[in-house]
Amino acid sequence: MADLTRKEVIMILATATNARLSGVDLSGLDLSGLNFSGADLILANLSEANLSYAYMRGAHIEDAKLERTILVNVNLKEASLKGSNLKGADLSNANLTDANLFGADLTGANLTGAKGVVR
Repeated sequence: MADLTRKEVIMILATATNARLSGVDLSGLDLSGLNFSGADLILANLSEANLSYAYMRGAHIEDAKLERTILVNVNLKEASLKGSNLKGADLSNANLTDANLFGADLTGANLTGAKGVVR
């Protein structure tokens, strides 16, 4: 169960540059289309959340839980997903240009149409 609602997340993102959401449980929430640019999502639980069309450029999503998360058409340019669990995530058409996926678990992830250089 998520710690925050979509409305609360929107308020945090609207009032903070590089929002700090480290360790927060956002599992199962519809967060599609939101701007998480530069956000701190380290150790966050985003399992089964819908982040399609979200803007996450430069976000810090290290060691996060993203199992079965919908990341369709998400912009993860220059984002860090080091050590994150992306098992079964849908990253189709995602922008992964210069994204850091070192140590990330992409077992069963859908990367159809994803673009960019993965380090």
